[in-house]
Amino acid sequence: MPQWEYSKIDLNNVPVKASDLDALDDAGKEGWELVGITANNVAYLKRMLENPSTASPPRAKAPARRKAAT
Repeated sequence: MPQWEYSKIDLNNVPVKASDLDALDDAGKEGWELVGITANNVAYLKRMLENPSTASPPRAKAPARRKAAT
């Protein structure tokens, strides 16, 4: 099963000398695939890990907290 790494680019903070498309094109040259862009101009990207054994393990979920019965 393929494993992925993820990244995001805040397109609002792209330098004035570059365009949004230039930033996304540069990411594509590094193997990133655009997944989507949110309404507030954040681009989410993914790329397949070449060597999944070097990937950091997923973060453990915090246990759910329950309110004490009163």
